[in-house]
Amino acid sequence: MTGLLSLIMNANNLFDYGVCAYSKITDMLIECPSKNRIPKSAESVICVVFPTNTDAVFADPNEVFNLRRVASQMLELTCTALRKAFNEYSFEWFLDDSPVPDVTAASFCGLGAVGDSGLLLSPHYGSFCFIGIIITDLIVPETGDEVTYCIHCKKCIVRCPAGALSESGGFDKARCVKYAASNASRSPNTFLLRQGAAVKGCNICREVCPYNKNIGRADNHPFIKVATNPDSIYTSEGGYKPMGGLGQEKFRKLPDDF
Repeated sequence: MTGLLSLIMNANNLFDYGVCAYSKITDMLIECPSKNRIPKSAESVICVVFPTNTDAVFADPNEVFNLRRVASQMLELTCTALRKAFNEYSFEWFLDDSPVPDVTAASFCGLGAVGDSGLLLSPHYGSFCFIGIIITDLIVPETGDEVTYCIHCKKCIVRCPAGALSESGGFDKARCVKYAASNASRSPNTFLLRQGAAVKGCNICREVCPYNKNIGRADNHPFIKVATNPDSIYTSEGGYKPMGGLGQEKFRKLPDDF
């Protein structure tokens, strides 16, 4: 079973993934509309880590947005294949609208540490990555054990210009300048937006994180290669390919890097 799962995941260019029991995150679920899509009798959470290019994160948020679009397409195609291979079971994917605390779940899967920044710290990509989720009622062997945490150097906490991070381990999205800008929310940071702050490029928590010290571009990663191929994003008519039935308009409104 795990061999077939691995074959399907890899065939869809999903190589960096792990599994944890759904029961480990049941009490942490986020209340949101997509929670209703979780399969009944869910058993396993498959977390997929997608790398981003470091300079794209800082210089070209639109590239990161496109990466997320392609990741959504990959997750949809993968779930379609998994449903055919394991036709007695359900598979549902989530990305930006996930009811799962994805960073914690990924750490349970053995994919990295939970940073004080609220980001996953992958051993391969540092915090220059994002996470996709597949929930299934198929029992899949776990790849990790317990959640691990960063070294608590507190650099991201001290340097955060909006005070969105706390020493108690909290991340206040409403105070995060980047999150506020991408969601057009009214937050304590509205004055920063009006002053023309480079909110799309606010990645101080990444800049100062020691886990990112030796992280470079991921050009040769299969996901990046597929994502930078226009044929994987657009139809021959120039429109976006369907992404999980969520609709083009919804994807246009999604945050670019969360």
